[in-house]
Amino acid sequence: MNTPVAYSSVLLVVASLAIGFPAAAHGPSAHPETATAAQDEEAMKAQHARMGIFEEAMTAMGKAMIHGDKADAGDHASQLAEALRGHEKDVPHKNVLRIKEFQALYGEMKKRTVKLAADAGTGDLQKTSLSYGRVLESCASCHAKFRD
Repeated sequence: MNTPVAYSSVLLVVASLAIGFPAAAHGPSAHPETATAAQDEEAMKAQHARMGIFEEAMTAMGKAMIHGDKADAGDHASQLAEALRGHEKDVPHKNVLRIKEFQALYGEMKKRTVKLAADAGTGDLQKTSLSYGRVLESCASCHAKFRD
């Protein structure tokens, strides 16, 4: 074996370990872009529960509209507005430093949800369906930037 090649290979491996080890040792908490900021685990669980209820109500509302059930659509629209209570303290899963943008999207979703509930209250399923689509649009936009 050629000695200079062996030494340079060993040197390369040692240098790689020396450079990579400190970066791996400090973990994700040093990267605010991937951390959940100051929010604790309980707050994140509450946020997930809220959005789970929201998702269930959206699914049920979609089915109610497909089946022409105006009363059921109205009930689920009310659940949507209720599910958003407390969102003001929520933080995104990623892009944490863009929390103002996240909160603005959440505010827009709330505004659209209120409109959806008002439209569902009229019993006009065509108008309600359009508002429903606008809420879904805000969900997809936010998830693309802050979750998925």
